[in-house]
Amino acid sequence: MSIKWSEHACKYNLQNEWNDTLKEAYLYDRLSTEHKVRCRLCPRNCVIQQGEVGFCKVRKNINGTLYAQTYEKAAHVAIEKIETEAIFHYEPGADILSLGTIGCNLNCSYCQNWSLSQAEYANPNIISQRTSEQIVNMALKNNIKILSWTYSEPAVWFEFVIDTARLARKHGLVSLFKSAYFLSEEATDMIIDAADLFAVSLKAMDNKYYQTHTQGWIAPVLNCTKKIHRSGKPLEIENLIVTGLTDKDSEYIKIIDFVKKELDESVPLHFSSFHPDYKYVHLPQADSSHLERARAMALERGLQYVYVGNVFENVGLHSYCSQCGTMLVERFGLNSRVLETLDRSGRCVKCGKNNNIKLKP
Repeated sequence: MSIKWSEHACKYNLQNEWNDTLKEAYLYDRLSTEHKVRCRLCPRNCVIQQGEVGFCKVRKNINGTLYAQTYEKAAHVAIEKIETEAIFHYEPGADILSLGTIGCNLNCSYCQNWSLSQAEYANPNIISQRTSEQIVNMALKNNIKILSWTYSEPAVWFEFVIDTARLARKHGLVSLFKSAYFLSEEATDMIIDAADLFAVSLKAMDNKYYQTHTQGWIAPVLNCTKKIHRSGKPLEIENLIVTGLTDKDSEYIKIIDFVKKELDESVPLHFSSFHPDYKYVHLPQADSSHLERARAMALERGLQYVYVGNVFENVGLHSYCSQCGTMLVERFGLNSRVLETLDRSGRCVKCGKNNNIKLKP
């Protein structure tokens, strides 16, 4: 059962309850005046007074030192499929260890995970203590090779993600970072260095939209996405089609053209359907016809791999050879079946085209 937000939703005082966390933040400045600090994790550059927290509600100034309150605190730990993260070109069907905490440096009006992302509404009883070693050992014990930092906004779990990803790599594990990427340049560089695989939640291509519906702004998101692409590491883009906001041809074209012109036509693009939640419950879930139209337009404009999401059965769930159109991976919901038409190197058996799909060992 999903919880519905209301103006009277219960608020928890995490500022008082989480003072046991003593992990100093990686990116901040101490200011000379009255123990203030400036957080450098995201473009907000929050100046935080003594005893207070930043916009994300989980980074706290204690006596002039900035602490990451969510360090080693998990709100979501589950074994899932990699397709859950809108990743279709890296080991289809692979199990992932999905990991999330509370807090977010955005506040989207239609947030699907608001009871975690908006930390003041998160119930502390759902939090469990997890060390980096415990996370890595859990993955190894279950023969899982991919850690997925996701669910709410892993950017605000920054220190724990960095530390755990570095340890995981020593054990041969891969880290997937799924985020809205509202990050500073410094944080972006550190994430690119620590993680191996990236999923970008790109809300829209309009700054006013970001300001109105996410309380952020778009330039850092686009810069971060382009920097990830330049790194050469695997990258996929997801756009949530929101009824009444982004379910328009003009919005689809902006996203499509950004991927084609600023990234590359081979970068996979996913159009997913929103469902009513948080403060945006007055309109219905985006109809699959909008997803299909957006996908068709993207293919017509030259993108090679375009998918639909949050649906169980649709032609847009499958992977096809971008050269001859042969189906390579068949999907139903989050279940994938790699066909014999795709060889172990990711090439189409019929025409030899490399479709950049990395298969499980």
